[in-house]
Amino acid sequence: MVKLQEFKKERVIIYLILIISFHLSFWFIFSSNFTIHPDEADHWVWSQNLSWGYLEHPPMIAFIIRFFTAIFGDTWYAIEICSQTLSLLTIIFLFLLSKELFGQEVALYSVITMESMPMFFIGSTILTIDNILIAFWIMTVYLFAKGIREDKKGFLLLSGVTFGLGLMSKYTTILLPASLFLFLIFSPDYRGFLKRKEPYLSFFIGLIIFSPVIFWNAQHDWLSFKYQISKGLTGGEKGGQFLFFISSQFAILGPTLFIFFLYTLYRGFKNRKDPSILYLTILSSFPFFFFSFASLRSKYTDVSWSDVALIVGVILMSKILIDVCRGMGIRKKIFMYSILFTPGFMISAFIAIHSMKPFPFIPKNLDKSLEVYGWDDMGAKAEEVYKKYLPDEKRRYIISKEYQMAGAISFYTKSHPIPYTFNKSERNIWVKSEDIGKGGVLMVCAEKDYNECVESAGKIFNEVKEVERMDVKRRGEVVRSVRMYICKEIK
Repeated sequence: MVKLQEFKKERVIIYLILIISFHLSFWFIFSSNFTIHPDEADHWVWSQNLSWGYLEHPPMIAFIIRFFTAIFGDTWYAIEICSQTLSLLTIIFLFLLSKELFGQEVALYSVITMESMPMFFIGSTILTIDNILIAFWIMTVYLFAKGIREDKKGFLLLSGVTFGLGLMSKYTTILLPASLFLFLIFSPDYRGFLKRKEPYLSFFIGLIIFSPVIFWNAQHDWLSFKYQISKGLTGGEKGGQFLFFISSQFAILGPTLFIFFLYTLYRGFKNRKDPSILYLTILSSFPFFFFSFASLRSKYTDVSWSDVALIVGVILMSKILIDVCRGMGIRKKIFMYSILFTPGFMISAFIAIHSMKPFPFIPKNLDKSLEVYGWDDMGAKAEEVYKKYLPDEKRRYIISKEYQMAGAISFYTKSHPIPYTFNKSERNIWVKSEDIGKGGVLMVCAEKDYNECVESAGKIFNEVKEVERMDVKRRGEVVRSVRMYICKEIK
C-alpha cells in the first residue's frame, strides 16, 4: 500500500510538471508572434518612473517590471518571462493549497481546472495587475491555512507579508482579510484564533508594507483612492453593469464551468461543517458577491474583478467534482469532464487560433487581437521621424490622446521617448506639460482622433505640423492608421 501511494504521488508530480511545461512553452512560443499589449507598455512606463503610487493602482507592477527589465532588458521577452513567472507561482501555490486541504488528487484536478479557464490560460499571456494580485492572493490563502491548521505563528505572520504585497499590487486585496475573518467567525474549529494576536499582527504587517502607498495618496490629495472609489462603486445607473459582469463570467470561465462554480458555492454552504470546505466557500463567495453587488452601482465593471474568487473556487470545484464523480463509470466521468472543461478549452483555442490566423467574420472594432499587433513597426517609424525631423534633440517626448498608444510607441522606439497623454492628464506624474517643450516632441494620433489631438496640442504649442502618416497592416488589410506631428514652441 505504501509503495502504491508513493507511485501515485510520483505520477501526480509528473503530470504537474508536464502541465507546467506545456503551459510555459506554449505561451513563450505563442507570444513571440506578437508585440506586448499596450497596457503592458503603459506599466513599463511606470517602471521607468518609479513612484509609491499612480492614478489607477499601487506600484507593485512597476517594481516587478523594473526588476525583470533590469535583468533581461527592455524587451518583449522580459515582460513575458515576468508574466509566466507569476503564472508558475500561481500554479505552484494553487497546487500546494489544494494538497494541504484535500490531498494530491484534488491538487492535480485544481491545476487542470484552472488551465481550462480562459481567464487563466489566455489571461496569463499578458502581464496584468490581476496576474500579480492572484499570485499574492493564493500565497496568502495558503500560508494562512497552513498557519491555522498546524497552529504555526510563522506561517500566519508570513501571510501578512504576502497580504501587504497584494495590497501593493491592487487595492481589492483588502477583501482578503475580510474574507479570512469571516471564516474565523463562522468556523467553530478555528474561531479561537479571533482571541489570539497572530491574525491581527498579520493584518498590521500587511498595512505596514502598504503604508508608503497611503502616505503617497495623502500627499497627492488621495488621488488614487478617489479614482478607484468613483470608478468601481459609484456613478452608474442602477443595475447597469450587473448583467455585463455576470455574463462576462461565462466567457472567462467557460459557460458550463461558471454554472458549476455557482453550484459549488451552494454545495459549499450546504457542507459547511467541513472547515476546509467552509474556508474555500467563504473565500470564493465573499469577493464574488461583493463585486456582483458593486456592479449594480458602478459606472465601470471589469470582468477580472472576480479573478480572486474564481482562483480559490477552482479548488472547491475540483473537490466537489471528484465527489460527484466518485462511483461513476468511466463513460459517465468522461461525459462529465467533457461538459465542464471542453467549452473553456474551445474558447481558449478559438482566441489563440484567431490571433495567429484571423477569422474574417470578426469585425475590426471587436478584434482584441489587434491590440498586440503592429506596435514594433510604429516604434521603428517613430524613431525614423525623430532622426529626420528632430536629429539634434537628445530629450524626446511622445504625446498622444491615449496613454496606451504613447506607452506602446515609447517601448518600441529605440530612444524610448517620454510619454505624455491628453486624456487623464493626471496620469502624467513623471512629467509636467510645461516641461515637454524642453525637448523634441512627436505627437501620434489615430486617424479618427486627429482633429481632437491637434486641438489639444494647439493649447500647448504654437506650432503643430503634420509630417507623416502610417498604416499598420495585417495580412494586407489596414488595421490601424495614424498621423504623426512635430510640435514646437510651447506657449
